Amino acid sequence: MIKVELKFHEYSYLPYELRLAELEVERLLGVEPKRINRSLHIAADDSVPIRTLERLTYFQRANVAGSPEVIPQQARLEASATKHGDPSKLRRQSTRYSAHGLHEYRGKFNPQMVRTVTNILGLKIGDRVWDPFCGSGTVLLEARHQGFDAIGVDLNPLAVTIANAKLSAIEACPDSLTNVAYKLEDLVQDRTKWIAKGKLDEEVISANLGKDWLHRFPNPKYLTSWFSLPVLAQLLSILESIDEIVPHHLRNVFRVILSSIVRDVSWQDPSDLRVRRRKNPAENYPAVDAFITALRSRTDAVVAAQRHLSPYRGWQSAFLGDSGELSSLNEKARTFLEGGIDCVLSSPPYATALPYIDTQRLSIALFGLATVQEIRKLDAALVGSREVTTRNRLSLEKSIESNEAKVAEEVWMLCRKLRNAFDPNRDGFRRQNTPAVVYRYFAGMTQAMAIARKYLKEGGWLAFIVGKNRTSLGGNEYLIDTPDLLAATGKHVGLKFIDMYKLDTYSRYDVHSRNSIRDERLLIMQRP
Repeated sequence: MIKVELKFHEYSYLPYELRLAELEVERLLGVEPKRINRSLHIAADDSVPIRTLERLTYFQRANVAGSPEVIPQQARLEASATKHGDPSKLRRQSTRYSAHGLHEYRGKFNPQMVRTVTNILGLKIGDRVWDPFCGSGTVLLEARHQGFDAIGVDLNPLAVTIANAKLSAIEACPDSLTNVAYKLEDLVQDRTKWIAKGKLDEEVISANLGKDWLHRFPNPKYLTSWFSLPVLAQLLSILESIDEIVPHHLRNVFRVILSSIVRDVSWQDPSDLRVRRRKNPAENYPAVDAFITALRSRTDAVVAAQRHLSPYRGWQSAFLGDSGELSSLNEKARTFLEGGIDCVLSSPPYATALPYIDTQRLSIALFGLATVQEIRKLDAALVGSREVTTRNRLSLEKSIESNEAKVAEEVWMLCRKLRNAFDPNRDGFRRQNTPAVVYRYFAGMTQAMAIARKYLKEGGWLAFIVGKNRTSLGGNEYLIDTPDLLAATGKHVGLKFIDMYKLDTYSRYDVHSRNSIRDERLLIMQRP
């Protein structure tokens, strides 16, 4: 009998993390653990594979009787994001280790959940994973850490850029990444010396950057309405420095780092998810200083994590497209799906999604990822978008009556209830849009889940992390139980319900909307 002690970190855990830690051990090691103080204990009949212990998510170390202690990869990665680099000294859970901290992304989920879920589902090195709503690439980066082949799909061009930049960063030669970062810092500082020498008016800027300098930006008219000219001068100097000396395969890494500070140096209120102006905007912000600070910390975090990566790299990539409309995907993404998927893993948007495009509109315009007119269309196209014209609303309300999209019965009943609940004399236009928005959301999710079922291998898994939310219509409050309704949708398209785990008090960095509920669910389904 071999005794193993799995030691938790010293920091506090949420209740769901402790439950999932036990389940993860049970699934990976085939033994029910016993909790004693801040450890889980198991007794195994056979030898315990070291590689299996290294896969665990929530533990500082594993002590196996008669063997050296094992430090799981997750503990080493989290510690790599600290100054001390020692898993035994971690006093808080890190979620921005490796390239996860390259760029903040509203609504992204805890990366530890990816490792936990894949362990619970028994995924192996080389298995194939699809994230149909990949956002900034949390699943893809974790797939790289664990050696899965994976693709992600998203309609947000900045999200896809961020996701692929994270993968490029973690794949880069550490010395090359560091050297490029140093050279870029020197060039930017040298190129912007003149900026600190006095007042920056349009004449001074044009004398240093050329009379056509604003037209070297995409969307210049839009950018001048959200940035002061001194800030735009700094941003152009940084962008042109990146293009001048950074190798092509790494350019998006440094552009994404620049994107991460864009809101902070704009006239947009950084604390507001929508594009709303600051109350007291300044004439200038230190964009160069902010970029250099971010450049140092984020490349250092990537290099520190690279020492702890497995040699099993797999292949990962993010693609621009709509997971409910396969014709929108390029041939490489479709070929991957046609090869069969072992697991669909995602944190899909809510029925009334966060304003992802609005939140990142400035970076999308700055990098020329879309025109101003295209940005408006992107916002309305996202699954869960709240943007509905009156004409679209009336059309969707007719669809609700006939269930034109053929959503699950439970979804249809809710949408009809919401349609009959709103009071045009009491509810504003956004609330009046709610039945149409909810119906359109579940119609899109029905399409996406049907496609997921099509490409899942027999016995393949679907795991969604998603929360409930609520709305008020006609003076009454209504619960939108998205996890249960997605479970019904999964069964409607031919998936088998396996389990639902409560992720109590789980918060996505405090960016839930006012109508959300501060807990989420892990929904697990399977293709029969």
